[in-house]
Amino acid sequence: MRIGNLAKAVLVSGQAYQDPKDALNEFVSNAADEYVEAGRRGERIRVMLRRKGRYPVIAVDDTGRGMTPERLREIARSLFESAKAGDDRTLGEKAIGILAFQQLGSRCDVVSRAEGSDETWVLRLERGKATAQLERERRKARQVPGTTVVLSDLEPDVLRVLTQRKVVDYLRGRRGPALARGDYSIEVVEGRSVEVVSPEKPDGLKLDVPARPTLWGRIEFVLYASPPDTRRRRVAVVGRAGTTIVDDIADIEEFAMPPWSSGQVAGEVVFAALQQTAGRRAVLRDRDAFPVFVDAVKAVEPAVRRATERLAQEVDAQAADRLAETLRRVFGRVLKELADLDNPMRTQVGDEPGVGGLFEEPGVQGAGPTKNGSSGPSAPPGVPELPELDDAGGDAASDPPHREARPDRRRTTDLPSVSPDPDPGDARSRFEVERGIVFYNDRHEDYLVVRNDESGLLDYLATLVAKEYVLYNNPRAANEDLAEEMVRMLVRVRRHLPKRR
Repeated sequence: MRIGNLAKAVLVSGQAYQDPKDALNEFVSNAADEYVEAGRRGERIRVMLRRKGRYPVIAVDDTGRGMTPERLREIARSLFESAKAGDDRTLGEKAIGILAFQQLGSRCDVVSRAEGSDETWVLRLERGKATAQLERERRKARQVPGTTVVLSDLEPDVLRVLTQRKVVDYLRGRRGPALARGDYSIEVVEGRSVEVVSPEKPDGLKLDVPARPTLWGRIEFVLYASPPDTRRRRVAVVGRAGTTIVDDIADIEEFAMPPWSSGQVAGEVVFAALQQTAGRRAVLRDRDAFPVFVDAVKAVEPAVRRATERLAQEVDAQAADRLAETLRRVFGRVLKELADLDNPMRTQVGDEPGVGGLFEEPGVQGAGPTKNGSSGPSAPPGVPELPELDDAGGDAASDPPHREARPDRRRTTDLPSVSPDPDPGDARSRFEVERGIVFYNDRHEDYLVVRNDESGLLDYLATLVAKEYVLYNNPRAANEDLAEEMVRMLVRVRRHLPKRR
């Protein structure tokens, strides 16, 4: 049996890449493999972009050993039969990487000069053709040994995608582990602009996760945990030759959950036995290495989760202390401001009798009868009942002169603290009078909405403190009066809150 349409097989194999940057990465991989096979470290790979002009091209250049005409001929004849298969030092295994040019353009010229030779040869391939041409290159001969892959007749969409910035960012993520080890360096050149691709440096606390030996080789964990913030941290899955297989382990179904999806964990899991799919964007789910990988990562998952939770709790505690101090300053100013205004509602709880107020009087128990003989309204828990008042608002027995109730200064001037509720219910907050603490429900959906936005969280907690203050100091107010006082309080609170940045 033979392939019915070999040219079609060549075309389809070369268009298996989901992203043009993945196709370009194949030629960077070939240059990296050349340095590995030659036993060289720290050599340069140069990616050159010429996206403007009549004949735009992309070139990938190395200064390796170069290739003889016989080796170039062997490459064309050995498609789908990689000599690198089984070599853990290199990435090539399927021998179709060179066909990736078809995702980018119509032509690929592999220009090479071998060590010990002064001749430059070029292998020419065209999209969808099962044949190639090998000839001596005379016009653009290389001055030093090495190989340059020149991609031309590029697609318009490719030119828009493969900008210098996008290529640099892509290679930083995909080849970061090898760059960090110093295996080689990469330069991306466009016009006069030259940018060196530097590896990403993870932040946070390095976790002590030992490597796990398996029948398929060691699985190494280089993980860092950070407090929750607005950054999106990811753990890469790295295969052989220091190349990233999956940018984010949370993209694998088995790990699409915290702590891997929390944004708190960065770093990489390295397992050379893992294989990539042809499109280089997913792990091959074989029956050998992949289950071992899943089991190993699941085994360290509880320790990573505990680390992220501990950091989140420490940050929450620090933020709570910082926000509590800010709130005390804000309400200190607000209460001082309100004390200078005509605010009869603040006298609802007082220490002397008067119109519109409840008052504390030692020895008073229960509600006394009103003038018409009915029982008065019950006071809130912890507040003595209202004694009988005459029509003028005075005590029927002593008939004191008509006046507003005077506030209990202890009640109106104490500045409460805020703290997570150790026993939250359905309410957003509650006030514990004896301890002077406004407990907030850190499981309430409204809290979770603003949890990671410190300015929003401060505003939310200030609103809860204002609510509890108004409720406590106005136990007999009608709904509309309570709402008016709440608005009045919030207007002044928000004037003193720190401005959002």
